[in-house]
Amino acid sequence: MYIVFIALLYIWVMMLITATSWLSGIAAFVLGGLMLAVAYYLLDSPGRKRRRLAAEKAGHPDTKG
Repeated sequence: MYIVFIALLYIWVMMLITATSWLSGIAAFVLGGLMLAVAYYLLDSPGRKRRRLAAEKAGHPDTKG
């Protein structure tokens, strides 16, 4: 998971470095940040499931179900 996220982070930084104007830099910052957030959410899905199952198994009252 981390290698994919680091690669996307590298791409995002390169997009910011090569931006030709302030407007394109801001757009690259916002859109790239959203891309990273979605990628992290999708890549962390197995981890969230594993943590949820571990919490249910331990009997924590704050878990749903």
